[in-house]
Parts: sequence; C-alpha cells; structure tokens
Amino acid sequence: MKRNLIVLIILGILLGQCNTEKLRIEEGYKEVNGVKHYYKIIGEGEPFIILHGGPGMYHDELYPFFLDFARENKIIFYDQRGNGKSLLEKIDSTTFNVELLVDDLEELRKVFGIENLNIIGHSWGGLLAMYYGVEYPENIKRLILVDAAPVNTELLIACYKKQISMFKPEEWEYVQKLWESKEYLEGDPEIHNEAMRISEGTVFSNKSVIDDYMKVAAFDEVTAKNAVALNDLATQIKLNIHVQDKLSNIKCPTLIINGKDDFIVEEAVQLANTLIVNSEVVYIENAGHYPYIENKKAFFEELNKFIERTTHNNVYTK
Repeated sequence: MKRNLIVLIILGILLGQCNTEKLRIEEGYKEVNGVKHYYKIIGEGEPFIILHGGPGMYHDELYPFFLDFARENKIIFYDQRGNGKSLLEKIDSTTFNVELLVDDLEELRKVFGIENLNIIGHSWGGLLAMYYGVEYPENIKRLILVDAAPVNTELLIACYKKQISMFKPEEWEYVQKLWESKEYLEGDPEIHNEAMRISEGTVFSNKSVIDDYMKVAAFDEVTAKNAVALNDLATQIKLNIHVQDKLSNIKCPTLIINGKDDFIVEEAVQLANTLIVNSEVVYIENAGHYPYIENKKAFFEELNKFIERTTHNNVYTK
C-alpha cells in the first residue's frame, strides 16, 4: 500500500510537470515609445495583461502564481519601463512618469493586436490600470484590481500608517536602518532582499508563503539599482495621485479583489467601488496584500467566477 502511494505521488508530480511544459510560452522585447519592453506570454485563449507592483518591481513577482490560470487563458506579463528587464538609459521625470506608463500600455495593446484589454493590476499596478482606464475606457473589456493602491494620496498615506502599525517596534527600527544604509542606496541586492523580506512580511497574513514570494521576487544587482534610481520618482507619483476625479469614465465590469487582512484601508476600497460605476468588491479570507499567493484557491475561484459572469452580455451592474 505504501509503495503504491509513493508511485501515485511521483506520477502526479510528473503529470503536473508535463502539463506545465505543454503551456505555450513566448518571451522577448517589444519596443514602444523608444523603450524595449520585456514581455512574457504564457498559455492560449482569451488574453489578460497583468501589471506588476512597485514602481521598482517586475513581472516575476506574479508569473509563477498565474500558471494554472494560463491553462485556460493567454497571460501577458511585461516589465514596465525602468523596471525589471525594461531598462532606461536615463531615469528622470522626463523618462518615467504616469503619462508615459499609460501610453506604453496603450501602444503595447496595439503591438499585441488586442482590441479590448482584460487588465489585472496588483498594488501599484492596480492604480496604473485605473490611470489607463480613465484615459482609454473604450479599450478595456474587464478590469481586475488586486489590492490596488488608493485613488488619492491621502488614503495612500493612511494605508502606509496602517502598515507601519503592523511592524514590531524592533522590526520597524531595523528596516529603516537598512533603507538608509550606504549598501541599500548603492543597490546591494542582499540588503534590498533583507529589507523586502521584513517590509513585505508585514503585509502577508499567511506567513507560510513568504518564502514562495521571495524566491521569485528577490532583487539582483540590476533590479536593485533600478529600484534605487526609481525611488524618488515613485515617491513623487504617489504624492500626486490624480485619478479620482475621472474614475466615472470607467464603464467596464470591474472586480476589486482584496485580501481581507490587507493594509489597504477599507475607505480606499469603498471609494473605488463607489466611483467606478460597474464594479464589485470581493474579499479573500486568510490573505493580506498577496491573495493570489496566500489563498490561491479562493482568489482564482473568485476571479474565474467574475470572468464567467462578465462573458458576453452577462455583466455585473449595480
């Protein structure tokens, strides 16, 4: 009996590996607006483009957790300009700003030959998705906002205050020392990863999966230096959020999906829900800022239900 169980387990693992290998994968660079954007496409079917968080992060923090979703859909990842492998020769306010990031997404839509986008945006990527949505509402089929950053700076500051309260006092003191250290400011990946493990660790409700995140999201020498170079510009973007007054432009079915224990304050979630007319809110239990990792089963069940009920003319309306 024991031998048969071991054989079945090994067979299951091998079959799982084979299924992953069967997924169609394409990767490379698409140049738009003078920047070579790194992209990765996996799977076939209806296309969904995924926007990573940051600024300063890259698609790796999402990629492996959406492989099962790619069995039924085509998933398009890309590193936003100046992030990950989408390098900029010069990083300043003339080469990195919200308007350019929105225009990049629009040009990539054209390059990929997609008439209407399904956008999944996580954290900062959710805010970028909303910026895109208010400018190009006619080009979106569905909008999925995953623990999206708030639609105004005041609420973002409230979120950061909540996150700070989630640190142990000694953790908060230590991570500030890391952020201010010479090694961190010079882009030492080891120090960046140590700081990220502590800071991101606070926003995971399910602490058992932090290692899964760190394995794929860890900085290397290039991405750590990029994060430093983008830091001041990212701060300016977050101190000048200007999307709220145009959110009524977004008419497509919108899913606002958050971890129940996230540091994104309830007021931010409800304001987005109020201002985006055709939207609904779903909370994932036992999850913080990364529900697609922390409670993967529940997250993708809700995502797939939303897709099913917004297929064709069967759309959600308030």
